[in-house]
Amino acid sequence: MMKWIYSLLFVWIWGSSVFAQEEVQILKYSDYLEIVKAHHPVAFQANLKETEGDMYLRKAKGGFDPKLQGGINQKYFDGKQYYSYLNGGLKVPTWYGIEAEVGYNNNEGTRLNPESYNVETGIWNLGMTVNLGKGLFIDQRRADLKQAKIIQNSTKLERKLILNQLVFDASLAYLEWAKAYEKVVLYQKSIENIEERYFNVKQNVMFGDQPQIDTLKVRIQIQDRSLKLTQSQMELTVKRNYLNTYLWQDGFVPLEMDSTVIPLVDIDAPDESFNWGADSLVENHPEVLMYKNNVSISKIDYRMKKESLKPLLQVKYNALSSDLGNGVINDYSIDNYKWGAVLSYPIFTRKERADVRLNQIKVESNEAKWVDKKAQVNYKIQGVYNQMVSLKQQVNIQEEAVDMYNTLLLSEQQLFGLGESSLFLINTRDQNLINAQLKLIDIDFQYRISEAGLRYQTMLNL
Repeated sequence: MMKWIYSLLFVWIWGSSVFAQEEVQILKYSDYLEIVKAHHPVAFQANLKETEGDMYLRKAKGGFDPKLQGGINQKYFDGKQYYSYLNGGLKVPTWYGIEAEVGYNNNEGTRLNPESYNVETGIWNLGMTVNLGKGLFIDQRRADLKQAKIIQNSTKLERKLILNQLVFDASLAYLEWAKAYEKVVLYQKSIENIEERYFNVKQNVMFGDQPQIDTLKVRIQIQDRSLKLTQSQMELTVKRNYLNTYLWQDGFVPLEMDSTVIPLVDIDAPDESFNWGADSLVENHPEVLMYKNNVSISKIDYRMKKESLKPLLQVKYNALSSDLGNGVINDYSIDNYKWGAVLSYPIFTRKERADVRLNQIKVESNEAKWVDKKAQVNYKIQGVYNQMVSLKQQVNIQEEAVDMYNTLLLSEQQLFGLGESSLFLINTRDQNLINAQLKLIDIDFQYRISEAGLRYQTMLNL
């Protein structure tokens, strides 16, 4: 399909002028939308949104990456080595708030701090740090990862919204172009009909069946239609040029339609029997889901602030071992270890309690916005659906009106052939028919806009 589209666009741009005048190319509405979604610069920007979300998630996952660390610190003075501190290790954060650690220390020197003394071969340590109060159930690292997953989902939803808006705007441009084209075709056909009438009138004048003044009346009609045709052709050119702004190749090369390309709206109308008021349409709408995600993110922040009301109680334990030549197991002794604990807690917790309340207000505010957004989306879907149904009825009524005006014109022409009517009545019937046809084009355009609007509101474009 895409190869065919590229070939078609190539013909529009680079085809010879001879063929451009003789051949007519059709740009279907469905094919046009595929080009827009695949190659418009905004579509490329939308795809970057999804990549942005993936990077947020990767960044949050980086908080759980193991970390290598090491260092050396030495002092020499007066020909002596006062001290040499050599250490290195690996820290591994875990999802459960426990940080595992393995390391090695080798300290020596004549002025070494007694607490840093170790055996000649150095000391290995293996242990962990555990939060038993604040940070036991959730900490900043875990909160960031949870929020990053929600942000990733939101960027995917944002991508859909951007593409949906692009398709809707592109649809309006296409339908404007189709409307202008239909008016040009209508005036061209009307000029053909009135020129045929002009020829018949001249024949009748020649044989004395009609007065000479009737030819002038018809010529005035021809000039009036020609003027309106020129105006409609100018409008068609404007709409075509605007449509070109949505035609791109790979998001960087603008394309231009040839003037011989004509529209064909080939997308079926939305199913009127479908339950457009279903709760699932509203609940699963990307805008609603994004507001729901904001609620989820604020709840994680709220939970983090509630953790601040707990005391900080951190316990650290490290088993120590050295290489004495008896093997890893035999060299280890449960009597060799180091441990520590940290406890802190603000007495009044005024700052912490205020932060909790502020975040609770934020949660409640986001929940209210979420409920309001659901109501707005439901209202818009219902409104555009009702508009579409009403406009469909208007289209049917106007189609009947066009048929009746056409019947009146044909009847008047028959009476004129029998000498029981006048050229004035025929021109009047003809003008009434054209006005009815123009009105039908306008109403049908509004109906097509409401169709596109319903697809836009319900995300059926994607």
